[in-house]
Amino acid sequence: MPGECLVRVNGKEQQLPSATTVADLLLLLGYPAKVVLVELNKEVLPRREWAERRLEPGDRVEVLRVVAGG
Repeated sequence: MPGECLVRVNGKEQQLPSATTVADLLLLLGYPAKVVLVELNKEVLPRREWAERRLEPGDRVEVLRVVAGG
């Protein structure tokens, strides 16, 4: 479909509008940015790149919640 791209997020396919950034994806899915780590295509994506990095068809995204404990 024009204007959309298919990516895999946490193992599930997601159809997203083209030009969706990683930051947009987190907002769309309701993840609080302060407590997550994003892995894009098996590499950790620095937080400073989230707003700039646009998702491409076939990208694989893993969103991991950071938990502190003791």
